[in-house]
Amino acid sequence: MATRALPKDFVSTAHHWFAVDELAPGVWRLAEPGHVCSWLVEGDDRAALIDTGCGIAPIRPVVESLTSRPVLVVNTHHHFDHVGGNHEWDEIAIHELGAPGLEEPVPRPLLRHYLDYARAMVASFDRYRALDGRFFHLLERQHDVRPLPTRVERGEWEIKPSRATQLLRDGDLVDLGGRDLRVWHTPGHSRDCISLELAAERLLFGGDTVNTGPVYAQLPDSDLAEFTASLQRLAGMAGHFDRVFCSHFMRTEVSPSFLRVQVEAFRGVRDGLEELRPAVDCVGTNVREAVFDGFSILVAAEED
Repeated sequence: MATRALPKDFVSTAHHWFAVDELAPGVWRLAEPGHVCSWLVEGDDRAALIDTGCGIAPIRPVVESLTSRPVLVVNTHHHFDHVGGNHEWDEIAIHELGAPGLEEPVPRPLLRHYLDYARAMVASFDRYRALDGRFFHLLERQHDVRPLPTRVERGEWEIKPSRATQLLRDGDLVDLGGRDLRVWHTPGHSRDCISLELAAERLLFGGDTVNTGPVYAQLPDSDLAEFTASLQRLAGMAGHFDRVFCSHFMRTEVSPSFLRVQVEAFRGVRDGLEELRPAVDCVGTNVREAVFDGFSILVAAEED
């Protein structure tokens, strides 16, 4: 792995931005609380970094504080909030349908809209934490929303293009030495979405196919029917998993039974059986939302 120099103030920001938890031996959650999670899985020969986050702070210094193994980035899909740190690494694997998306620059207006959302979340969190401390007592350290770094507030946040060095397909095994990640192609949120099973260890990393909070099925590259089929596939394998990890919002682990709940909700939305209310997504796009117990599903707004 090539060494790439980063400014000292940039590196120091990393350890304040991420909340790190070891979930199982050699498996860590690298959370950007309120934004997205990445996951580090260490084998005997190398480690896999499942997604690289928003790029708001560098992820490499945090990873290198946890493992000395060579690192392969494995992207669950090409969207900006999962590939922000890709440029810090040399070896990148993604489903073959997502590789072209890595090489495209992320439009600055998209990042500006997301920063509006992020600033609103930061501004709201102190009040939320105070209410939790008085009444509810649910928040943990991994939930503490961090203030945005100064360089981001100065408008210096960008997602640099990257290039895949390995193309993945359904059923592939990513060999880490002594443990493998199995690739399941689970399109719906985007065409290239994958979920990753830590083979023989009963762990599933759902990418953006399995999520709490609003599940995004409203994007230009989303497909509601494919999303439903992908969740049906994972729900059919629920007996193979003990723990399922989600990328977004505050609840980033669910039980395998959640897969069956979510696929039933998607079927209802797909078949037009659920009430849809107006809503707005994290980049300010008008959408429609079907609300369920513990999550919701976003679909595109009706065309005029």
